Amino acid sequence: MLLLRFTLTLILTETVVRATNEIENNVEDDFGDFGNDFGGELPDIPPTTEAMKMPTWTPTTAALDVTTSSSPEAPGEIGIFDPLPYPVIDSYPRGITAREGDMVEFECKASDAADHLPNWPKHDLEIELIYEDDPKRDLKSTQHDWWEDISKSSKSRPSHPKGRIDITEVAEIYVRKEAVKKSDEGTYRCRACIYKGDPINEACDESNARFYMRVKKALGAQFDGAEASTTSTPYYEAFAEDLTFGENPRSTCQVFGDPHIISFDGMVYNLPATSCNYILSLDQSKGSFFVYGRMSPCGSLAEGVCLETVTLYAKRDAIELQRGWLVNHGGQKVETVAKTGPFTVGQFVLEFTGTTLEVRIQLTDEPNSQDWLKIFWDGFTTVTMEVPQSSRTQGLCGNNNQDPMDDFDVWGSFNDNKLRFSESMKVDRNWRCGAGQTPPTMDEIRDLCGAKKFNKAISRCNNIFSIHSFENCVHDKQPYIDACVFDQCKGMDVQSNLYEWMKIPKVDKVLPPGCNAAEAYARRCANKSWNEDGDIITEIDTSAWEDDLRHNNLCPTKAVKLENIPKLGCPQSFMY
Repeated sequence: MLLLRFTLTLILTETVVRATNEIENNVEDDFGDFGNDFGGELPDIPPTTEAMKMPTWTPTTAALDVTTSSSPEAPGEIGIFDPLPYPVIDSYPRGITAREGDMVEFECKASDAADHLPNWPKHDLEIELIYEDDPKRDLKSTQHDWWEDISKSSKSRPSHPKGRIDITEVAEIYVRKEAVKKSDEGTYRCRACIYKGDPINEACDESNARFYMRVKKALGAQFDGAEASTTSTPYYEAFAEDLTFGENPRSTCQVFGDPHIISFDGMVYNLPATSCNYILSLDQSKGSFFVYGRMSPCGSLAEGVCLETVTLYAKRDAIELQRGWLVNHGGQKVETVAKTGPFTVGQFVLEFTGTTLEVRIQLTDEPNSQDWLKIFWDGFTTVTMEVPQSSRTQGLCGNNNQDPMDDFDVWGSFNDNKLRFSESMKVDRNWRCGAGQTPPTMDEIRDLCGAKKFNKAISRCNNIFSIHSFENCVHDKQPYIDACVFDQCKGMDVQSNLYEWMKIPKVDKVLPPGCNAAEAYARRCANKSWNEDGDIITEIDTSAWEDDLRHNNLCPTKAVKLENIPKLGCPQSFMY
């Protein structure tokens, strides 16, 4: 399993580097000679991990402290001189999501290191799985039908004080259930103990190795082929004869503003970033797609970065979405603003509606498969990405396991440091990107703005999000309101430096920074979404949200966006 994960990481890393090299080296103002590698065989580049800043891990404080279970200076009775006489859980699941009927398997590993006198007994390390919602539940009973396999090993060597012995014990438990049920949902704990059953010396780990297993409804038919032709969008109608099932549930991630991220699992955070390419998301299970974004400088009161381009790679094809809704495919410039209805570019289906460019691709060619990847690009700084709920991902958008608490884990390893997470998601060939900068807190933004401007931003953002178009949206507004205040105070000052005639005077007044958050919220509410059980959350029509704000001029109209946002990218034919 570890070999498979490592091999997949190498393959994905290689693919990211190839795509980045092709796009960044060859896409200039005139789009240059992009080449045909994305349409045919990719160049034969040996796999490498050097192009990514993979994290360097050091033992945790707890792991460094647990080196002995007795004093090296003096012998004594069992446990008397133990500075930290507890075993340690070294690995355990950080959360599991499955559907009813799925097979689930995982493992936990524990260790105990001790400095012994020869006549002392080993600690006899034991490990077990406990269902914490009902600790008395016998998981191996015929009623619950979990299968367990426990293995133990130990190593010993002479210690520095003469006559003493270092003993390290390791215990692993492998657990499997062939078909999980809704009743299996709940909190589990991997627990390790030494001297188990001894009323005096028993000691169990303090690792708090708990995790939640969520069991969702089994996927089933939503409508038959006859209904498909009447309930699908025009694009789907072209394939109505192939449809048997409805679209499979998708998870949503958004990146917007300077830059704010809401992960697939609902983690909300401000990215500590620098000007660089970052992995937004990649399929860690099958390698069926990866998406990366280029961050470029923005911000007036303080330094920051904003999303400039988004590149999607899938089915051996690549497409780059640029500011102004311009698309780069194979070195060819595709202007999308004037297009009407769905149209294809390589393997991708594109559609420009209002001020949003949608890109979609079906990830598999299996009959009746409805695993879609969809990207919605506002042409400026906001991207909304939808991936199948069944995909296990890695990137700034998290791992898509319906557990936000482990979204900062890196390549399967536990991590809760946001800056380390951000650095590990860079696509930084030749180490050219600077170190990521921790974004200011809201209190620091308040100090930078001053009380008057800060309170004005709060009032402005509250007015924006109280409009009629947002009234019936079930999604939480508060993260977007906070982002609105942050950006409105800090400013973005995004400009094009290509030509003087493309510069927008007082750009933050023409395209107010806080409105990026409103753009993201409008898109979130307008798109179909699914809850953690796979049930549909009904979308609402937010197409008139800019018109709701036209009378007080809080956000630009669609016409203003269509006139000005293209000036922030490469020149297009309609601009001359």
